[in-house]
Amino acid sequence: MFCARCGSFIGNEYARFCPSCGSEVKGHSTQEHGQHYAYESNSFPDAGRSTPKKKSKKWTITASIAVALVFGILLSMADIDLENDSNKRIEIQTLTEDTYFELSGDFLPERGIFSVGLTDDGSIAFTLSDEVASKYDHYSWLFFDNDHVSSTSTTRYQKYTGTTLEKDEPVLYYLSQNAGEYDVSVKCGTGSDGNYNYTATYSGTVSYVGTVTKEYTWKYQGEGYVASTTFSYEDYRTYRDMNPNGRHVLNYGRTASFVTYEDPAVIKLAESIREAYGSDRDTTGQDFAMFVLAFVQICFEYPPSSSTMDAEMYQYGQDEYFAYPLETIFYGMGDCEDTSILAAALFKALGYAAGVVIVPGHALAAVGLDHYSPGTYSSRSYEVISETIDGITYYACETTVKTPQGIGLVSLSGYEGKAYSEHIGKQRYGFYIV
Repeated sequence: MFCARCGSFIGNEYARFCPSCGSEVKGHSTQEHGQHYAYESNSFPDAGRSTPKKKSKKWTITASIAVALVFGILLSMADIDLENDSNKRIEIQTLTEDTYFELSGDFLPERGIFSVGLTDDGSIAFTLSDEVASKYDHYSWLFFDNDHVSSTSTTRYQKYTGTTLEKDEPVLYYLSQNAGEYDVSVKCGTGSDGNYNYTATYSGTVSYVGTVTKEYTWKYQGEGYVASTTFSYEDYRTYRDMNPNGRHVLNYGRTASFVTYEDPAVIKLAESIREAYGSDRDTTGQDFAMFVLAFVQICFEYPPSSSTMDAEMYQYGQDEYFAYPLETIFYGMGDCEDTSILAAALFKALGYAAGVVIVPGHALAAVGLDHYSPGTYSSRSYEVISETIDGITYYACETTVKTPQGIGLVSLSGYEGKAYSEHIGKQRYGFYIV
């Protein structure tokens, strides 16, 4: 669908707000509450293997065909000469009903250079054709995972640059069948003992679109728990590609639009957490909400960061990036707003009122509770942050710690010597309710 205000494409059918301009979609309204805003919505290669069998069932999509189908008449009237750009072509190689390869570059079959397939022992094999391989006896492969956590990083010494492997056989094995997008290139040469003359280079991109499974194990209050969720790699890509011009949110009212609690993967994860907690226990009060919060605190990492390296620059290549829950689930990490958005989505999917709290330089999740107790805590180290909106009291939830920290409890260190509570209600800092 498209935004009625700015015309931007909205690839997520569950979005309540346009990711580009922040406008509401599907006619949902907003209400202001002073300075607070409630948004109503609802290790790697291996040698010595045989080349895998090629899959058969194929079909092709080209940019020129798509244009011709839609604009054929107009183009013929304008007498425009369209040259077929094969570098932009994508071929779909079907594996199963919901699993396929997208091939481009030198992986296009008509070029007769590369083939790709799955092996019986759980690998993806990228293989040079016999015709090409017959001319050479040494190959320098470069494998680049476009979904690596720092593949877009611009931080020196931290950027992922791919994996290089020297081989005497014309096949590269990726010891995984993880769905993802991979750039593969190979320099082909002749020679021996490290003295090689490379005379040809081939490259292409393979996207392996299939099911992604995320499994979690953690301990809480001395007990062990497990949970999981599954989703299509295509679903992840949909979120990844939304608003490609940037995710730097200046209008904090847009924060609620990232809490996609109706996403099927979020719902699956939420229900798996509920099942882990126990169907015979109360899943409506503070105890279960704390269990959910502890899951996020324990199971999701904070990206590497330091005084000279920003976490989001490392993970996403941007100095500020608001991630959708499925992106955080995909990577298993995120900074404060990312994990807060995820926690809020899980709370909401489990029936709680929820939101995100924005304070200077930080973000927290929020959960609405009928009954609340802060428990025992040091008043010299923590404060309780809460806000009542439309008769519901919401409590801030810190998501960036690695050991469980109670609902409502926020470090008094705050921002620039002031507790976070002193900033709420000023300059649009506060609770943003889903």
